[in-house]
Amino acid sequence: MKLRNVVTGTLALTLLFFAGCSGEGDGGKGAGAGAGDPLAVANQFMDLYYHKANIKEAAALAIPEMAEKILAAPGAPAGDASKEKDAGQEISYTLKEKSQEGVHSYALYTIVIPRKDAEPIYKTAALFVDQPKEGGAWKITLFDEKTQSTPHEETTRR
Repeated sequence: MKLRNVVTGTLALTLLFFAGCSGEGDGGKGAGAGAGDPLAVANQFMDLYYHKANIKEAAALAIPEMAEKILAAPGAPAGDASKEKDAGQEISYTLKEKSQEGVHSYALYTIVIPRKDAEPIYKTAALFVDQPKEGGAWKITLFDEKTQSTPHEETTRR
């Protein structure tokens, strides 16, 4: 009787473990990076790139050609993010527009980078997230960041 309870409990725990490792419901992090929702991939990219200043992990969410451009970009936010966090300020971003058609997705974000003794820096970031292979992982295929002169400039797709 006790052996049956142990086997049943072990089986249940094993199933729970594998369900947790599948990558579902974790926002595209871990083993399931890029799986599921393209907006989750875009949000994960923005968090890694702007909040955590982890350019390498952010670039890992992109196709190889785009990853090279992300890694080579001058003025990556790593310096801004670490300086502002030390000062108790944090870069913020807001999703302004999104769309998805089949295996193609688009997200537009506005970004505010506060500065201690100066006006904040305002930017927009456009992300194209595509699913290159049917049923494959969603990947960043375009990342375009632009600096804006004011926070109220129109930020629409061109």
